[in-house]
Amino acid sequence: MKSENQYVLLKCFCEARKTQAYFTKCLDMNSSLEEREFILELVKESAETSNKIRSFCENVLD
Repeated sequence: MKSENQYVLLKCFCEARKTQAYFTKCLDMNSSLEEREFILELVKESAETSNKIRSFCENVLD
């Protein structure tokens, strides 16, 4: 069971990183300041999510 949980958490981590990368690609110099700030907030939230998953795995699953 533990390895199945690890697999699911690893998959969640990877998806969070993919989302972060996608949002980063959406940043466009032609975007308004408001749009850029919004997308940057999404990037930040995705990074925080993936960092929480990584931290949990490091602290609990090791």
